[in-house]
Amino acid sequence: MTNAIQDLGRHGEEQAAVYLQNQGLRVVEKHVQTRWGEIDLICEDKGDWVFVEVKTRTRATQPSALDAITPAKRKRLINAALMYMKKHRLEGENMRFDVVSIEADHIEWIPGAYEGSSRYTF
Repeated sequence: MTNAIQDLGRHGEEQAAVYLQNQGLRVVEKHVQTRWGEIDLICEDKGDWVFVEVKTRTRATQPSALDAITPAKRKRLINAALMYMKKHRLEGENMRFDVVSIEADHIEWIPGAYEGSSRYTF
C-alpha cells in the first residue's frame, strides 16, 4: 500500500472510532495485528465484543464496503477475532462483526454485517 492509501485508511478508522463512540460503543483497541491480519477496531457494546472492519472510499465507483470483504477476507477476520478472544481469555463471550463504510463525509455503520464462527479453523 502506498502512504496515501494508508493515510486515508487510518483517517477513516479514526472517524469510525469517533462515530462508534458517539453511538455508545466503547473502543477497546485499534489496529490490532495478528498472524491472520489486522483488526481495525475492537469495541465493546453492551457486553458484546465487536470486531470492526473499516472501509474508506474516495469514489462511489469503488466496490461497496461489504463487497470488498470477500469470503477469504471474512475468514481471516474471523480467525483474527477468535485468536484475540482466546489470547484475552474471552472464550464464551458474545462476538459480533460490524463494518463501517466511509465515503466522503457519509458514514454507514452495519452492525452484524456478517456471521462469525465459534470454532477455530487454524
